[in-house]
Amino acid sequence: GKYAQAEVELVVNGDFFDPLAVLFLPDERRRKNRPEREFPVEVEENAAVRQFHRIVEGHPVAMGALREFLARGKRIVFRWGNHDAAILWPKVQRYLREVLHAPRHDQIEFQIRPYLFDGICIDHGHQYETLNHFDETNLFIERSDRKGHIRRIQNLPFGSFFVMGLINRIKLERKHISQVQPFRTYLAISFFLDPLFFVTGGLRAFWFFIKMRFITHPKRFARFRKTLLLIAEIFQRKSLETEAERYLASAESDAQGVHTLILGHNHQATTRIFPGGKQYINTGTWTPITSLDMGSLGHRVKRTYALIEYVDGKPRASLKVWNGQTSISEDFE
Repeated sequence: GKYAQAEVELVVNGDFFDPLAVLFLPDERRRKNRPEREFPVEVEENAAVRQFHRIVEGHPVAMGALREFLARGKRIVFRWGNHDAAILWPKVQRYLREVLHAPRHDQIEFQIRPYLFDGICIDHGHQYETLNHFDETNLFIERSDRKGHIRRIQNLPFGSFFVMGLINRIKLERKHISQVQPFRTYLAISFFLDPLFFVTGGLRAFWFFIKMRFITHPKRFARFRKTLLLIAEIFQRKSLETEAERYLASAESDAQGVHTLILGHNHQATTRIFPGGKQYINTGTWTPITSLDMGSLGHRVKRTYALIEYVDGKPRASLKVWNGQTSISEDFE
């Protein structure tokens, strides 16, 4: 359409890839060469590359579209989220550059910090939560295995372990569990409609938490206050809208000159104008969602995205819904 000849930058704002959901690769030494029903909890750099290799192989249409986009001279900025933090590994970035083979090196950029430009801040949003907060000063750590070998792994937050070690296994039995919002309402309903799952799932979650907190990674999650915050967020997620309002009203955002904050992470498409004229946009998700809230009850798929256009040299952000080729987009309501 009208953007065919324009300068276009696509900001992929985290969780576009999901290496946390990739099963262990099949062991070549086994007679029955098939993936185990296990998810890797601690992943080294070479293993992360293999995970991304599987993701790329499994999504040829999407990857082909990105290659075509770059071939037309456009630009892609990859931000990282809590599900695809493995994109921070240098070898993973080199692999993606090879796969997408952009005509110019500067057409692909990997952003570690929030993306700030022209009064706009683009961030995934997981850093606002204790459950998914990464130590950005110590993203990679070294750990000894049982044989005394030093392994360099990512310093993952508790939420990533919770997904890989528990949620992924539950999804093998109930694949819808990560697509239901809010989760606390789902738990309450399951008490009456699926009591076996409520009891067994609760016991598994309790044991997983005890194991991670006191046995497997006692030093990483040792602080008592952090333990309480983790437990609270498992059942009641923080409101990103509240966190966004707090940030936009802060001296930090004033010093940075930020007037628009764009997040993702919680899958809840939102657009708000706060007092003072500052704007918050959440780009939602393109995966199917079943809402149990009375205000948005039902099953839906909304392909929402943020559009930033420059009018008279000034950026203007809006939340759009993409509907396909016949009707490209409309305003989000």
